[in-house]
Amino acid sequence: MNFIQAVWETTQALALPLFFGLAVAGLLHVFVKKERILKHLGKPGLMSSMKASLVGVPLPLCSCSVLPTALGLRKDGASRGAVTSFLISTPQTGVDSVFVAWGILGWPVALAKVVTAFLAGVVGGTVADAVDRGEELEESTAHGCTGSERGSVVARVWDYAVGTIFRDIYLWLGAGIIISALIVTFLEPGQLAEYPILQGPLGLLAALAVGIPLYVCSTASVPIAAGLIYAGFPVGSALVFLMAGPATNAVTIGAVRKALGGKVFLIYLATVVVFSLGAGLLLNSLEVSTTGGLHEHMGGSLQRISGAVAGILMVLGMLWFAISDLKERCSNRADQDEGDGSLLLSVDGMTCHGCENTVKRVLEGIHGVQKVIVSASSGTAHITGDGQVTLDRSAAESLVRKAGFEIRDSEGGS
Repeated sequence: MNFIQAVWETTQALALPLFFGLAVAGLLHVFVKKERILKHLGKPGLMSSMKASLVGVPLPLCSCSVLPTALGLRKDGASRGAVTSFLISTPQTGVDSVFVAWGILGWPVALAKVVTAFLAGVVGGTVADAVDRGEELEESTAHGCTGSERGSVVARVWDYAVGTIFRDIYLWLGAGIIISALIVTFLEPGQLAEYPILQGPLGLLAALAVGIPLYVCSTASVPIAAGLIYAGFPVGSALVFLMAGPATNAVTIGAVRKALGGKVFLIYLATVVVFSLGAGLLLNSLEVSTTGGLHEHMGGSLQRISGAVAGILMVLGMLWFAISDLKERCSNRADQDEGDGSLLLSVDGMTCHGCENTVKRVLEGIHGVQKVIVSASSGTAHITGDGQVTLDRSAAESLVRKAGFEIRDSEGGS
């Protein structure tokens, strides 16, 4: 019962700032045009890195989707330093995670998170430009995860904020809530503060050692960081985890190295490590405190009611997407067994639900298509015809490539 209560209280504390951040992220996506950004990122140097970092900080992209986005910027003419700056600053923040950090940990920690990510991006990008101008970044086909969008402003904001961002992070958000609840359930408040070794630099290194290989998005890292503070880690250690966890992980670190090249990758990794540790030490030396942790924010009755309503909506949304994803997987497997009148394409480059939507949208425009099921996790697009028109594999592959993705050779059924 204590665990269930901790899960619910954590969910309530997260829900309101998360929804507000998602709304702002959706508005940014609709009204800030990529073309206006790109013209400022082409010239190598400090200004280009500053602009890329300034752009990257509010964007709600995790490390799984920031890499193809950054390489798309490169293909569109952004400089090496701008790409490196974007890769460093973007995964650590995002307007949704900043609001969540503000709501849960307080404005000093949220501000430190934003400022550190911005400065790390500027320095990393500038150094990358200065150290190795000759090595080219790996080419990549640029694609926009949401493709061409239709509908009213409200519909487009909703589709991006809820249908893309929230759907992409709901599993990681749930994992973060559960980890935080486990800490609260099985550790007493401040229990780990009894170990002086965790209060100094070794505590920062411990948080760094956990954060670097672990995959966690910037929003889901907040409840875990709050759990660390609850258990007795200093605020600086929590900030190190907030910075290193989303920026680096074992899943994507190899892809980042391949894309950036050896020298620039080392600059990328060293910048994240040095700036996160430096910011953590600074917060500890200033004795910055949080606003009370996960379970001390629901003060007045109105706030409790609104938090409860938002929490219920958040849980319902997570369940809805979990059931939808499960049904899609089951339907995908069943439809692939039908064989007749269908095509199975193997697609490279899909990293999120937005990518799935892009591929699905272009394939649904083919004459004679009855149903399209796309899965980023398996890298497949299954097209079912209406039985009256023979589907053209080459035409379908051409449309997918024009959308910015690659087709692998496969023996998919037709």
